[in-house]
Amino acid sequence: MNRTMRERVLLIDRDRLFGAALTTLLAGDMVVVGVFAAADAALSELDAGEEPDFILVDPGPVSPGERGNILARLRSAAPRAGLVVLSNDTGAQALQASLRHGVDAHLAKSASLEMVRRTLHLVRLGQSVYPAQATGLWGDLVLTTSRSPGASHLSPREMQILACLLGGQSNKAIARRLSITESTVKMHFKNVMRKIKAANRTQAAVWAIDNGIAPLVA
Repeated sequence: MNRTMRERVLLIDRDRLFGAALTTLLAGDMVVVGVFAAADAALSELDAGEEPDFILVDPGPVSPGERGNILARLRSAAPRAGLVVLSNDTGAQALQASLRHGVDAHLAKSASLEMVRRTLHLVRLGQSVYPAQATGLWGDLVLTTSRSPGASHLSPREMQILACLLGGQSNKAIARRLSITESTVKMHFKNVMRKIKAANRTQAAVWAIDNGIAPLVA
């Protein structure tokens, strides 16, 4: 049977009405495979084998530590999915958490449907989408998407991996620094090598330097 495969989206939001509304709005060109009120339920679905193309999550009114924990667990459970925070909180702490844990995009819930669709399209192309105020928060995260056109096709997490590589860190040290598993680090390296057409870590390091990524030391 011939049919166009639609991208699969998993939603996590305590606001059931918002989740239901977004499900209806996205239904024309995507398949919402689950709407969950809590991250734990969504993580159980991911552990059971669900492989969404995108995860849209509002971590909710939680502590900074819990927010980071939620995002880190989702990123680790679905490393290939586009991870998008859709939240009313676009403050500095929330943005830092998203940047630190490899979130591909961070949007306000007030964003239009067209903006959400455009953001998902950019994430699909390997780009990151953040509010303008995030520019001043790169800091020690060494995310240089806005300054380095050559690195624009890498995700924030992939740029972090390259920054750690330049800092001389082993896979184990990178995993510890970024709160992910060594296997996830290896997967990110494999994706980076493919994207930048590097044959080994040395070539990857040279590419990173040429594209303005600074080292992130342990």
